[in-house]
Amino acid sequence: MRNKLQAKLRGRSGVAGAWVVVSFVVLAGMAALVIDLGQLVVAAQRCQDVADAAALAGAPHLPDQSPAREAALATAVANNAEATGFHVEIEPDDITFFGPGDTIGDTVLGPWAHGMQVEVRAPVQYSFARILGLTGAVASRRARVFRGPVEGIPIATMWIAEETPLAYGQQQNLLMADGPHYAGIPGSFGFLESPEGCTAAWDDLLKGYNLSREDIETSFVRLGDSVYARTGVSVGHWRKCLVDDHGTSRLERGTSGKWANDTFYDYHADNPRIMLLPLVSYHEGTGSNARFEIEKFGAFWLEGVNQGQKEIIGRFIEFDMPGGDPNSQLQSNTGVFATQLMP
Repeated sequence: MRNKLQAKLRGRSGVAGAWVVVSFVVLAGMAALVIDLGQLVVAAQRCQDVADAAALAGAPHLPDQSPAREAALATAVANNAEATGFHVEIEPDDITFFGPGDTIGDTVLGPWAHGMQVEVRAPVQYSFARILGLTGAVASRRARVFRGPVEGIPIATMWIAEETPLAYGQQQNLLMADGPHYAGIPGSFGFLESPEGCTAAWDDLLKGYNLSREDIETSFVRLGDSVYARTGVSVGHWRKCLVDDHGTSRLERGTSGKWANDTFYDYHADNPRIMLLPLVSYHEGTGSNARFEIEKFGAFWLEGVNQGQKEIIGRFIEFDMPGGDPNSQLQSNTGVFATQLMP
């Protein structure tokens, strides 16, 4: 009887041992999957980061496809430096472009909007999952971005005639006093009143200085808005705002501190020398009743003044404004753009 009991117990012990082995294999396989799938998730997030960075790097060059592609590829390659994680792969054909009227995602691009899509990949070699016969996988992600002219901007209180060519990089006189356009409007010399309800002082708007969030929000103007001339602005007054006022003028601030080394070709987007101005058409009235309508916007790089000739010297730039609407169905191009990543 005793021998039979011992034999039975030995049999049960063998079954338990087999179950322990099977359970260990299952648990080891699950742990392997968790670790390697975790690696795959990390690689996918890295792909998304690189795709986003590449798309945003290329977007400011749109609608010019060649420099946009080059900027996107260069950014992706730069993100493959040593110790930056999984190696991300991208080819020129992985970048697709979209134009006005095209559908990108769920969005139909407006008349002046352009977009691009960037796809990247990162091979992941499994370590523990190989015991289950799984050698690896490829993580992939894409980023979509589009860029177009904005519909509204916080105003600097000057106006430019609408027919002024958007000659990017060409130095010109920004002040409409005594010409070259709309010179026959009595009492209007190129300056505007603050928008109705604006909380900022007129001087601070022209300087772009000491503005609160409320000041900026209430200074917004949009295409089609009516704006009115400001009279009685002396040369000394606008000179103080723009070039010489104890370190608070646009040019003084824009050539010091973090902006000291900025140039027309390489600048911080928040440099005070950048003036966002409405390009307007004259409708009626004289003096402070002279009414204009905003037709488009221009971004100008302020370079100086010629006080004797009543000239404010600057050059058009192509400027990307954070927070704008790049697909507002505009009917005319401008010099102020917004860039936006899409889901």
